[in-house]
Amino acid sequence: MVRLIVESQLYLYLLSKSDFFSADRSLEIHVELDRLHEVSLGQVELQRELLQTLIEVIQVNLDTIQYALETRDCVTLARCAHQIKGASANVGVPSVQAIAAELECRAIAQNLSDTADLLAALKNQELGLYVFIANHLSE
Repeated sequence: MVRLIVESQLYLYLLSKSDFFSADRSLEIHVELDRLHEVSLGQVELQRELLQTLIEVIQVNLDTIQYALETRDCVTLARCAHQIKGASANVGVPSVQAIAAELECRAIAQNLSDTADLLAALKNQELGLYVFIANHLSE
């Protein structure tokens, strides 16, 4: 919980720096509250845990995705993107799901152009999840 609070505060600080993020849609976090409510049986603590688990899935796969991009390992990239896509779909975060799906499609097609932008968008979504938790699911 302390890590979540610190990272949320870091995100809010970085967000206040206008040049930190590009002015694109990669910061727009979309959580389908009905889906999150359904899978958590309405338990707010479980909602926090589910979104924190999604953040962990993203974090675990980000370094691997970065390395896969550098080495042009499309199989690994597709696998990691697929894991993120599934995890985000399960808890109702279509903004993350869409980015991961695009990464997966490009990896399968072996078209890695503009994937750095998608990776940056995925990182922004990760940070956005911290803010969502802090703003909507805090104790």
